[in-house]
Amino acid sequence: MVTHSKQDLINQLAKGDALHGWGAIIALGRDALNRRLLTRYVEGFAAHTFIPPISGEGFLDANLSERFVFDQLLLGPLQLSFKHASGSTREVTVSLELIAGRCSSIAQWPGEPKRLRRSHSLHQGMGYRLEVTLPLTLQTVSFANQTQVVLDLQQASAARCTLGSTEVAQRKMGEFLLDQVRTQWGRDPLVPLLSCSHEGSDPLSIAHYSIQVQKAPTDIGNGGAREDDGALLILAQLRGSPAAGVAPQALPYLLPDKDDGSGYHDAALLLGRRRSSLVEGLDAGILDHVILPGAYQIAPTERHCPHDLILFADVVPSEATAELQPALKGLSAGQSLNLQSTLHAVGQWSARNVTYPLAHGQMGQGRYTASALQDFTGDQQVVVISAESTEAGTRKVRSAVVVESVEGVAISPKVILWNRGEAPVRLTASSAEGVAWSLQGDRFGELQRDPDDPQSALFTPSVRDAAAPFELQRIKVSKGSESGYATVVILNYSSPLSVEPFHVPRIGASGTQTFSLSEYPGQATWQLVGTGHIDANTGVYTAPSSDPGDVTVVIGVHDRFAGIAVIEHQINPPAQIAAAQERWKELNLFDVKRNNANRNRVLANGLQQVGIDIVLETKEFEGAEGSVWDPVSDLELSTLVLLYEDGTPVPVLPMGVEGLDPDLPANRDSWAVSKQRNRYDYLPTGSGAPPFESSVAPADARRTVTFYVSSTEAEVRRFKAKFQDQRNGWHYSDIKDQERGVLELEGVPTPEVDLGNYVLRAKRVESLKGFDHTNGDTFNYWHSTTDYWTLYGGQGGFAGIEWDNSAMIRWESENKNETYCSYTGYAFKPRRHPDAAPASREMQYGASLELLLLEDRVKSNGLDRRFKGQESVAAGTVLLSLERTSNLSHWQYQDGDGDNYRLELDKALSFTLIDTYGSRHRLKVTFGNVPDSRNSLTLNLQ
Repeated sequence: MVTHSKQDLINQLAKGDALHGWGAIIALGRDALNRRLLTRYVEGFAAHTFIPPISGEGFLDANLSERFVFDQLLLGPLQLSFKHASGSTREVTVSLELIAGRCSSIAQWPGEPKRLRRSHSLHQGMGYRLEVTLPLTLQTVSFANQTQVVLDLQQASAARCTLGSTEVAQRKMGEFLLDQVRTQWGRDPLVPLLSCSHEGSDPLSIAHYSIQVQKAPTDIGNGGAREDDGALLILAQLRGSPAAGVAPQALPYLLPDKDDGSGYHDAALLLGRRRSSLVEGLDAGILDHVILPGAYQIAPTERHCPHDLILFADVVPSEATAELQPALKGLSAGQSLNLQSTLHAVGQWSARNVTYPLAHGQMGQGRYTASALQDFTGDQQVVVISAESTEAGTRKVRSAVVVESVEGVAISPKVILWNRGEAPVRLTASSAEGVAWSLQGDRFGELQRDPDDPQSALFTPSVRDAAAPFELQRIKVSKGSESGYATVVILNYSSPLSVEPFHVPRIGASGTQTFSLSEYPGQATWQLVGTGHIDANTGVYTAPSSDPGDVTVVIGVHDRFAGIAVIEHQINPPAQIAAAQERWKELNLFDVKRNNANRNRVLANGLQQVGIDIVLETKEFEGAEGSVWDPVSDLELSTLVLLYEDGTPVPVLPMGVEGLDPDLPANRDSWAVSKQRNRYDYLPTGSGAPPFESSVAPADARRTVTFYVSSTEAEVRRFKAKFQDQRNGWHYSDIKDQERGVLELEGVPTPEVDLGNYVLRAKRVESLKGFDHTNGDTFNYWHSTTDYWTLYGGQGGFAGIEWDNSAMIRWESENKNETYCSYTGYAFKPRRHPDAAPASREMQYGASLELLLLEDRVKSNGLDRRFKGQESVAAGTVLLSLERTSNLSHWQYQDGDGDNYRLELDKALSFTLIDTYGSRHRLKVTFGNVPDSRNSLTLNLQ
């Protein structure tokens, strides 16, 4: 057995450098990553970018002798597994659980009647999954100063679905489902797992990084690792490092058990020995550069320094985290759920069915009660719960997903046909804890709980001479007051005739169905095993009005031969289900309009957005129970696409990408759309009032989706939209209304950069050991001074900064004994990514400068990061510090003596500022070109 306790890890790290040339290695564990993928999943439902329920069929074998049929299959969140990770690979196994829907398998051997083999009602917790192998990839968003780790589903391979009973069946089902997923996510197949920001220029900022995956050892500390466990490794080249490291082949596993036995550490940071002195206690700024979905953060909890520094950490919510918990939950009919919100002062709660908007339960203040049994539209339904709040003028909406089911606990397969000589029937419950198994009614075999799997049981039919050709064994699983059932149809004798239909997957209470024998139409006599009534002569079956059970077998007999069909029952009557499933018939509005009535222009800088509202309003119709206002559903909204006037789809920005890069070649996309509002301000508009619009429709009949459009071309474009309804028909806004269904937008040129638009102003904030001379000299008679130079300008200030060179130094002379010098620092409060950690509240210094001051030969007392003179940096401005000192030993590069820091520090400060409208300003700052030039700063254009 391989042991790998925390102490083992620390002992191993004590042997020497373990970083393989990298500045830092960050390890993130599987559970922490999968929780963040759940956040992405729920965000998809809120933004109507989820994978719609899948229906379709295919064959389970090469002989085409058995086929599968999926009906409204809902896939759960992407989840990572590292069970096949090895070496320096980036490949992971990604699974999506089958959490709702139905699947049937049907035998159709040549010359034999078609026959249902098994039928599954799929629930979360049963453990059936679509599994694929794919590489984690890096996607650079250069102009946004970050790089994403993404899952690219177009690169997925080796698909398998664990619902299949053989390896071939698993592969066939997996390939079908993967093809469906690719089709649904074809326009945006990238799912960001996390991002690393390249903001900042200090020695703990990430310049570049690579990634690697690592499988957990067989045994970690006190308990064995699950086969799926492992870690994503971020191999970081830090600022000030001249080169990246190499892919480690034998890196220790950095995520051992916690000391209290509560599980594994979520994350760890391994930092090179030299830079470890820059980390005070548990405050490792490098971890703030890792941006996780939901504004979660990596929070260190333990520090050890056996050689390199290692911090163990948890992944926890930050102050910016706003979410609902639980994020994904299954409920049975009438069951209630209390949701916990971290939103500030929730003003409104709402619930909506994804497919049938009006079919949902009751929503109170944070408490949701699932639909009553009689209100279900089917065996299961998906409901999105949303909480809305407004804080400081900003509207926030957070969501959770509920899967409602008629059964609180379920069995898979729900129906199985068993022939003599076949293996015992394995049954799987949707819950593993506290379940009890039992046979119901007459006993036609033996039921045993699987001792190795508390979630499963084995039913072995009795081998005996039976008078009846067919027997039904009903099996019950219960958990508390909840229960579910499965039925095994035991085929004691062959039935060579073909009954049509051979399988009725759903029939409601009092519903009817006519059966016939294909070989002898109108010549059969009919019998039942189960509930309901069948006319012995006509084959017309009528389901019972109440308590139908689960399964009925219909037997058609001609002469000495018979054929069978299987009926699966629903509790609700067909008319009631049809009424619950009634949908809108006609659109009243399909408008493409300005999000602001006075704004139809956008700067062609790639980052600024202009909002477009797509308004969809349906007409009232007469339903089975009176007048109905039924809105467009979330499922229909997931097909909504913004088009150019010629019908070409406008490119969609990948998730997490804020705009277009204007520096890319001109033949690339010049317009793009996103459903996410980014950090940059709209172009100012006039103050005209929006036009008054009246509608007889209630608010619930109207759905509004806002698209945010960016451009890099100064041209006029016209846009329209389309979507697909529940009947698979396409609707086009310009066909609905040529005037209201088309919108014109204008990309306008970005203003030219003019040096006269900027002001660089100095203010003395500290002077030590000296005096101001009467001749006006405020520098040369002081040993130490600090001046803050504030840069103003841009349209409304600045939102971001990208440094090419972030520090300068100049000694009074190049004499090797010189100690008088000046150097620069900076402070800036960017508009951060919504999921990013808050900006630093201290002065920052370039990596080359900080690393220089760590050299023994410089004899530095370190840097004072505090703001001085009660100063701080205002949002939207850049603060440059010019710090003069008399005790910094001159540095000149010598072979084998440190790095050549002066290559960077002798250059001008150069940077690109992004203003609040998304336009770029490329500037540089130098020491002055006058005597005593190290005492002042000069601003220029690059």
